[in-house]
Amino acid sequence: MMRQLRRTRWHRSAAWTGSLVALGILAAACGSSSGASTSSSAATGLPANYASFALHSGDTFSWVLPLPNQANYEPWDQNAEYGMYRPLYVAGNGSSPTIDEATSMANPPTYNATDTQVTVTLKPWKWSDGTPVTARDVQFFFNIYRANKANIATYVPGNFPDNVASFTVDSPTSFTLTLTHPVNPTWFTDNELTDVVPLPQQVWDRTSPGGKVGNYDETTAGAVAVFKFLTKQSNDLSTYATNPLWQVVDGPWKLQSYDPTTGRTVFARNDAFTGPDKPKLAGYALESFPSQTAEVNALRSGQLTYGYLPISDYKLESSLSKSGYTIAPWVTDYVQWAELGYTSPKYGPLVKQLYIRQALQHLVDEPLYMSQALHGYGQFTYGPVPNIPGSPYVTATEQTDPDPYSTAAAKSLLLAHGWTLGSQGVMVCSNPGTAANQCGAGISKGEALNLLFMYQSGTPTLAAQVEAFATAAKQAGVGISLDPQTQSTMFSIGGVCPSAGPCNWGIILYRTFLWNYGQGDVLPTGGQMFGKGNYWGGGYSDPTAQSLIDETHTQPGLSALFAYENYISRQVAALWFPTWDWQISVVSNKLHGWNPQQIFGNPTPSRWYF
Repeated sequence: MMRQLRRTRWHRSAAWTGSLVALGILAAACGSSSGASTSSSAATGLPANYASFALHSGDTFSWVLPLPNQANYEPWDQNAEYGMYRPLYVAGNGSSPTIDEATSMANPPTYNATDTQVTVTLKPWKWSDGTPVTARDVQFFFNIYRANKANIATYVPGNFPDNVASFTVDSPTSFTLTLTHPVNPTWFTDNELTDVVPLPQQVWDRTSPGGKVGNYDETTAGAVAVFKFLTKQSNDLSTYATNPLWQVVDGPWKLQSYDPTTGRTVFARNDAFTGPDKPKLAGYALESFPSQTAEVNALRSGQLTYGYLPISDYKLESSLSKSGYTIAPWVTDYVQWAELGYTSPKYGPLVKQLYIRQALQHLVDEPLYMSQALHGYGQFTYGPVPNIPGSPYVTATEQTDPDPYSTAAAKSLLLAHGWTLGSQGVMVCSNPGTAANQCGAGISKGEALNLLFMYQSGTPTLAAQVEAFATAAKQAGVGISLDPQTQSTMFSIGGVCPSAGPCNWGIILYRTFLWNYGQGDVLPTGGQMFGKGNYWGGGYSDPTAQSLIDETHTQPGLSALFAYENYISRQVAALWFPTWDWQISVVSNKLHGWNPQQIFGNPTPSRWYF
């Protein structure tokens, strides 16, 4: 069922505005990031019937293999990959957080009476070299994934492929997965099978560029060798447009050109595409920008078909509308939070204390951020499930703030647990130990409550929120050291934590979203976020949370999901920040077919036309 998504603008009194000016947030959040020319006649540099789409500043397409590692697990990469290599089931159907059955390459799966076997039948699709897409291509994906799971970002211990006892090819177009235990069919279809991507076994099952294609994936050693080869090829950005591996696709688009210096990626229509929604455009380009200013300049000079307006530049809406653009907020089924460094030797003992997490959450002033930094372009966040209007997945509990903004409440929590205000204005542990009125395990006498807060640089709206948080923390006796970093540094430090080492930060906040269930998934059950071996939870580990997450994977219905989200919300497993709209889209009036904007933030160029 389609949902009507509405955005509410939030307004605050003059007193609030005055407090923001005192914090320095208003200038940071509202000042224009651009000084662009008003020219509107610049050429896009693309052939006729090509559209250009702006990635967010700092984002570049840089991973073509649809088996992401932790350093290359980004939504823009995955969306481009899925345009070339279609998953079994496409997550997101217009503005509805459901599977798009029409554009999926498999028919709906069937489960046996005990939900321990699932059979999938493929639709009659073909690779661009004319070879049919078969169950063997899915088996190839499964074998590669299973042998290399520790190096694939979508892997969560206990989930796919651990929960698959056997893979049986029933026919060229059908296969059956026998599972290790009964599953919730909705969860397995929506969150597991949406990550399964048939791969061209007839081209990729090799271990060297000039090697013969074989069945290497059928042994563990062979599958490891194939994955190593494919990964090496995907790391070679300079050959993206010329490597024959990437020219055999089953999706609507083929890679036409790639500039590893600028990141500009051009896709051409796959004229051999056999699925639905055949592209009307001849091609499209992903445009990368080093800054928001550069992107806005490109918009104002007419170089973009489909761009965005940074929230800090929202006042430019009117002038862009008069210049031939349609302005539309892109509301997505995402959720925003700041990770906590649970595995950090320095900060872990602090953030593992529930009362400290509650105190920190009391310092997040969501109404203030929503009003003065986001200007209404977002949703309040009080837990791990997206809080968009009309969502069937959000409990009543998660629609209210359990830890509303209050520096006094934060300070009281700390004083009640063995902390006293030190001479430097920062709380110091004066009563160490594990009793209810003591600091907690791992915190020594005299230790100061200081935290390193790493956040993504280059976005005034994000900086405004972080600076306001640090100011509030100071009032409560919490020392916050702000550490702005580029997006690439953020992913290299935070994106591989905790598997590649301890999280040597206390708090980390990205401009892009930390959604609660993983890219390409539909049901917000939280395994990749807060389950064992999580990817975006900073190393969070809790037996009760794990048990509740496991139940969402096995119990039908939503009761298990509701229990999980209420628990994670009240545990403050992460710091909940307001979730931004994906972007304020700015689209040429000449382009059609782009609305509704896809619920998971993925552009749908196959539906665009001039």
